Amino acid sequence: MKRYAYALLLIASLLGAALFWTTGFSAPTAQAAVDPHEGHDHGPVPDGHGEDEDLDALFEEESPEEQDDHSGHDHAPKKSAHEGHDHGGDGKEGESCPEHRIAEVEDALCHGDHIAELGIGEGMFVRLASPEVAGKAGIGISTPRRLNLAAGTSLPGRVEFNRNRLSRIAPLSSGLVREVLVRPGQAVRRGEVLAKISMPEVASLKAQLLGAKARHEQAEAAYLREKDLLERGISSRLEFQQAEAEARSIGSSLSQYRQQLGDFGLSPQDIDALLRGENSGALVALRAPFAGTVTSVATAAGETATPGSPLFTLADLETLWIELAIPESGIGLVKTGMAIEARFDGLPGEVFKGQVFQLGAEVDERARTLNALAEVKNPDQLLRAGMFGEVRLLAGGEKLVLTVPADAVQTIDGLTFLFLRKEPDLFELRRVRAGAKVDGTLPILAGLRGGEQVVTSQGFALKSEVLKARLGASCADH
Repeated sequence: MKRYAYALLLIASLLGAALFWTTGFSAPTAQAAVDPHEGHDHGPVPDGHGEDEDLDALFEEESPEEQDDHSGHDHAPKKSAHEGHDHGGDGKEGESCPEHRIAEVEDALCHGDHIAELGIGEGMFVRLASPEVAGKAGIGISTPRRLNLAAGTSLPGRVEFNRNRLSRIAPLSSGLVREVLVRPGQAVRRGEVLAKISMPEVASLKAQLLGAKARHEQAEAAYLREKDLLERGISSRLEFQQAEAEARSIGSSLSQYRQQLGDFGLSPQDIDALLRGENSGALVALRAPFAGTVTSVATAAGETATPGSPLFTLADLETLWIELAIPESGIGLVKTGMAIEARFDGLPGEVFKGQVFQLGAEVDERARTLNALAEVKNPDQLLRAGMFGEVRLLAGGEKLVLTVPADAVQTIDGLTFLFLRKEPDLFELRRVRAGAKVDGTLPILAGLRGGEQVVTSQGFALKSEVLKARLGASCADH
């Protein structure tokens, strides 16, 4: 009986030990799976930077599902925003980025290296960590305004002389200035004498002309005599032809001397007077080639004049040119024949009208501008060469274009882009074509539609995120 009782006691002990091991180890395991904070609203976890966190920190904010409810404990380092995502390929069409929830081929953060391949009006997208990030970063939105290009696009301009009506007058031969007859600023008529110069070469040409005239008269007489003898059968035809050739040769020399003297400034009347035995000296009159204003005088009586050294500058101030520097982005706005209006601070209330007549053939490599020339009327001669002013291009007719603040336009890889808000946390980086600046705004000639929401402030912060993603590891690398 006692042996039977011991056996029952041993069985009970074994059953108790088994129950202890089962409940003792399984219960803690089940409890560990329960979140001790479940059901409590703790709000955002502080990151220790306070309210003055920079923009980079805003864009690196964790999404709600990635936040660590045990902030403050020693956890392993957090992975980068793009690390550890398996896209299952190299960003082919149809594949989606699970982090940004957009097609990977359209993700500017995953495939920023494709931005330069976008055409006008095409874009890629940037997804922020949360909808609140845009507000914290100070991203501002506005819709584009409409501008009537007929009202004009303003460009800086510089006044120049009309080079078709500008002459720097120099003598053809060395000589001594005997008399200067004009002063700077003086208006002169075409052919008016500016100065008188004594030129030995002219004296020599005059002597040669007089000698040729005498020989030509003699040769003409011999030609007429041989012609008469030939008609009467006394002279041979050969003698007649020789006399005719001699008269023509000397006549050609006579014409040559007349032309040379004309190049030196002698008028046909002067040469005729010379042939009559008048004015056979070396004095030459330097004359104005057209009516205009003497803008500079670089000589005085008694000075030596040399070929190629201008003594006078003559300009027609009735019309002047204005040189324009057109930004590369606005080249498409300017056409030859386009009307312009020019205003100058030094001439308040005065408006000078004209039109563009020439566009440059190449863009300046440094300034990235294209030179153009416009001609304006200057009837009262108020404009002066070298003046700077504002030139308004008049497109003519009604041509409305969308405009945005100049700060809204971003440049990446030398191309022009805008950021457009599509959702509170989703923005499109779209390539556009912009025109020349008008009163602090830029006309968008292509790539933008009316009513779209354009990022007009802190767009550079979005651009920085795109550029950082291109420099670092992107989703496309995994």
